[in-house]
Amino acid sequence: MRFLLPLLLLLAACDDQFADPADFDGQPRCGAEAYYSLLGKKASALDNVDLPKSSRVLRPDDVITMDFSPDRLTIDIDRSGLISSVTCR
Repeated sequence: MRFLLPLLLLLAACDDQFADPADFDGQPRCGAEAYYSLLGKKASALDNVDLPKSSRVLRPDDVITMDFSPDRLTIDIDRSGLISSVTCR
């Protein structure tokens, strides 16, 4: 009985439902390079931009999932309201 919990934890760790960041080949797959010109601009610059449906814009203190998706455009806004990164994750 005392081995049941460690065994279950070990089996749960074997689940591969999420993409492994180590499998990412480093090539942007979400088209992030098309949005690099937004870096350093105010977040309001996104108001006039059509983003892909699967994209997300993250602000400080936003609650997010930790799943890695190289096909998802992610734009980070810093505390001063500027676009600080444009990545595929």
